[in-house]
Amino acid sequence: MVAKSDLVAAAHAIDDALQMFVHHGAAAKVFVFETEWGHLRALVGSDEFKGVSLGDRQEMIWEHLRKHVRREYLVHLYGVHPMDLEEYDAHTEEV
Repeated sequence: MVAKSDLVAAAHAIDDALQMFVHHGAAAKVFVFETEWGHLRALVGSDEFKGVSLGDRQEMIWEHLRKHVRREYLVHLYGVHPMDLEEYDAHTEEV
């Protein structure tokens, strides 16, 4: 079982890295959350993804995360969902 403090530290590190990835001049939204099973997922909305295929979006995100987040934190991240801002707004509710 993962200690809650490890999961919180992982969530913060992942959120910080994703914020760094998407907030370089463009509007963006990042939401990292814990699932009911004790894993992490992330929703990422940025117009950086507009016109980019889903596979390329995933590769962009994971390449960045592998460079900026410790491996022992990334093992807790079970899914990243990259969308452009229009897709993000259409598929999410304000939290």
